[in-house]
Amino acid sequence: MKILSLKTWALLAGMMFISVSCFKDLDTIPLDKDVITSAAVYNDPNAYKQVLAKLYAGLALSGQEGPSGLPDISGIDEGFSTYIRQYWKAQELTTDEAVIAWNDGTIQDYHQQDWDANNEFVTAMYNRIYYQISLCNEYLRETTPDKVAARPGASDALQADIKKFRAEARFLRALSYWHALDLFRKPPFVTENDVVGNFFPPQASPQQLFDYVESELKAIDADLAAPRTNEYGRADKAAAWMVLAKLYLNAKQYTTRELYSECAAECQKIISAGYSLDPDYSHLFLADNHTAEGIIFPVAFDGIRSRTWGGMTFVAHAAVGGSMSASEFGLDGGWGGTRVTSAFVSKFPAVGGGSVIVAPNDGNTTYPVIYAPGGYQGWSPSTAQQLADAAGDNTYEGYIYFPDDQKEFKFTLGPDWSNNLGDNGADGSLEPNGANITIPEGGFYKINVDLTALTYTLQKTNWGLIGDATAGGWGSDQDMTYDAAEKAWVITAPLTGGSVKFRANDDWGLNYGDNGPNALLEQGGANIAIPGNGTYTIKLYLDKPDYTYSIERPSFDTRAMFYTTGQNLEIADISQFNDGYAITKFKNVTSAGVPGSNPTWVDIDFPMFRIEDAYLMYAEAVLRGGTGDLNQALALVNAVRERAYGDASGNITANELTLDFILDERAREFYWECHRRTDLIRFGRFSESTYVWPWKGGVPEGVSTSSHFNIFPIPASDRGANPNLQQNDGY
Repeated sequence: MKILSLKTWALLAGMMFISVSCFKDLDTIPLDKDVITSAAVYNDPNAYKQVLAKLYAGLALSGQEGPSGLPDISGIDEGFSTYIRQYWKAQELTTDEAVIAWNDGTIQDYHQQDWDANNEFVTAMYNRIYYQISLCNEYLRETTPDKVAARPGASDALQADIKKFRAEARFLRALSYWHALDLFRKPPFVTENDVVGNFFPPQASPQQLFDYVESELKAIDADLAAPRTNEYGRADKAAAWMVLAKLYLNAKQYTTRELYSECAAECQKIISAGYSLDPDYSHLFLADNHTAEGIIFPVAFDGIRSRTWGGMTFVAHAAVGGSMSASEFGLDGGWGGTRVTSAFVSKFPAVGGGSVIVAPNDGNTTYPVIYAPGGYQGWSPSTAQQLADAAGDNTYEGYIYFPDDQKEFKFTLGPDWSNNLGDNGADGSLEPNGANITIPEGGFYKINVDLTALTYTLQKTNWGLIGDATAGGWGSDQDMTYDAAEKAWVITAPLTGGSVKFRANDDWGLNYGDNGPNALLEQGGANIAIPGNGTYTIKLYLDKPDYTYSIERPSFDTRAMFYTTGQNLEIADISQFNDGYAITKFKNVTSAGVPGSNPTWVDIDFPMFRIEDAYLMYAEAVLRGGTGDLNQALALVNAVRERAYGDASGNITANELTLDFILDERAREFYWECHRRTDLIRFGRFSESTYVWPWKGGVPEGVSTSSHFNIFPIPASDRGANPNLQQNDGY
C-alpha cells in the first residue's frame, strides 16, 4: 500500500485453512519458531497498526508472501484467489460489461449465467469474504480494552489509537458482510463474540444481516476519522456512509423495504464532506490515482510492496491483447483476456452535436489551374486533383495523396490529354508528352510546378498541430491523421485556451496560420485561437486552393475508452481476444506519462468508492421517491457529465433525468469498477428480463435467464460442513 504500510504476520496465515463453518482454536503455540502467535505479537505496541494493515491487505493480496507462496485460502490457484479479483469477476463477468477469453475451470459459467453450488469461483469469493471476516473477528478479540490494558506499552495515546483501529476493523467486517448479503443473501454469521473452537455458525436471514451491517456502521461512526482526514487507504466516516447508502439503495432487494430517503440522506452527508471531482476522469485509473480527487475508499496496490497476481495486476494485464502495445499501459505484457459486449458499447452515443467554432472557407475558386491525373484517381484529367496559380506568376501549387500502390502521375494543362507534361529524365524538368512521374513512396505530397521554367518539386508531408493550447506546447507537434475520404488531416484532442498552428514534418520550414482570421491559411501565417478548454476536432484541408481548416467542439463522452483497432464489435467467439472491443481505462502509467514502479505488478489502486457514486446514488434515490431535491439531483448528474464531455454539451434536462438514464449513466461512469451486477439486479435487468446482451445465457444473441441467478448459491462444500445452512432457492 502506498501510505498504510504492510507487514506479514504468520499468526493470521492459518486462519482460513479450515472451513469457514467450523472454527478451531487459534491460541495454540506453533512448532515453527518463525511463526508469531497472538500470545506474543501484541507485546509490541506497534503490532496493533501492523495487524490492522493485514486486514486492509486482505482486500488486495493473496497470502503471506508476494506474489505467491503462502496463500490465505486453498482450493483455487492463489493468483485467482484475491478478494478484488474474485469480486471483479462476480460483479463484471456476469454482466454486459465484460467477457473473458479464458477457459479456466468454470469461469465461463459467469457470463453464461449457468453456475451452480460447485462453481470454484463462486466458492473462492465466498471463502475470501469469510477469511476477511475471520481476520477482523480475531483482531477485535485481541484488541479489547481489557486485553490491551494488560499488555506492555498500553499508554493512553495507544489505547485511543486502538479505539480508532477497532472501528476500522468493524468497518472492514461490515463491508464484507454487505458483500455477503449482496452476493449470497443468507450466509452464515459469526462475530468476535462467538466462542473459539468447534462451532457451526448459524445462518442469518437477509433482514438479520441487513440490520447487523446497518447497526455496526452507525455504531462506529463516532470513532472513525472525519472524512478526508485519515491516512490514504484507510476508512473514515465517509467510507461508512457509502456502505450505508449502498445498503439503503438496495434495501428493497435485500429486505423488500424501500429506504430511498435514508440513502439520499447518507449521500448528502458525503456530498457535503468536501470531496471534489477530479478534472481528469482518466486520472482516477492511473498509477498515481492516489493523488486523484474524489476517491473515498481505495484498495491500495503497489508494484514494489504489494505484489499479487490478482487485484489490479489482473484487471490491468487481462485487458491488454491483440494489437495493443503493453508498454503504452506501463506493462511488460498483456494477458489477452477481458473485453466488453456490444450492448455496453451502445451505452455511449456516437460523436454528435457540439458546436462549430470555425467552418471551412471555400476561398477563391477562379484561380488558373492545371491538372495532375494519375493512378491514384484512374488517369482521368477531368477528375484529377488540381494545382492552382494563386500568385498569378505562372507557378502552380497543390497537395495530392498517393497510395503506396499508385505512385505515377503526369500534368495536363486542361481537363484532357491534349497538352500534357511528363519527366523523361526523372530530374525535375518537364517535357511535353514526357514519361510518367514516379514518386519515391506513397504519402501526402506538396507539389509545385513552374510552367515558365518547366520544372517541378515534390515534398512528402506529415502534418501536426502545435501551440500552447496543445499538450506539447510550442515544443512538439500533436500528430494529425490523414482521412482519405474526407481529404483532410484530422485530430481530436483535449486543448486548453490558447493558440495553435499547422506544421509539416515537425519543422517550421512549412507551416500555416491564419492572418484573417477568416479560415484561410497562409504560409507562416498568424496563430489560430482556441477559445477555451475542451475536446476539439480540427481538420486541415489542403486539397484545393485556398487552403482552409475547421475547428469543432464535438459532443463526445471521454469515458468511452475503447480500443477498436483490429477488434470486432460483435463477439463470435468469446475465446478470441479480437472479438469485442478492448478497454483502455486502467493504465500502469502516471498522469505525467511515467510508467509505474514495476511493469508486472501495478501501482493502480482500485477505487472502491468515489464521490461520483454518491452523486448518482442521490439522484437515483430521489427519482425513486426518496426525500431530496430534484434540482440538486439534476445538477449532480450534469456535473459528472460536464467532466466527461469537457463542457456543457452533454448536459441533460430535467425531463431526461429518468431511472433508465441513471442506469446507463452508472454504466458509463463506473464500468469495470464492480457495480454493474448489483445495479442491473436493482433495476430488474440482470436475469429474467427483456434486456439481454451477447452470450447471456450461453447463446450469441443472449437470452433471458432464471431469476434465481440474482443470488449466488451457498457453496456445496460449506453446506456439507455446516448443517445449519440452507441453500438459496433454485440451486
